[in-house]
Amino acid sequence: MDDLDKKIAEALSDQDRELMAAFEEQGLFAQLGGLFQGKLGWLSLVTLVIGTILTFAGFYAAWKFIVVEDIAAMLHWGALAWACFSAQMMIKLWSWMRMETNRTMREIKRLELQLARQQ
Repeated sequence: MDDLDKKIAEALSDQDRELMAAFEEQGLFAQLGGLFQGKLGWLSLVTLVIGTILTFAGFYAAWKFIVVEDIAAMLHWGALAWACFSAQMMIKLWSWMRMETNRTMREIKRLELQLARQQ
């Protein structure tokens, strides 16, 4: 926290401090938990389930790729493993982008609150 942040905190009333505390920066686990709240919380739950299934399917396909002896079967299982892991990574990227969107929205709400308190 720099000097400007300290000066802003000192200028706020107790009620304003309580409101600002609700919009403080969150840690990683709080941000992950925030994915399951709000209007798109159900979608995050669905993607978590699908991502888990894809992970297990990918490991199974990778194991089958290692143990089969036929080249055609190896290509089949290798392609399936690649597709499962790629889809799982895309779900993870989507989740990280949602976390960043939630963080940006929290900062916008914080600025809106500060502007509303000034008027």
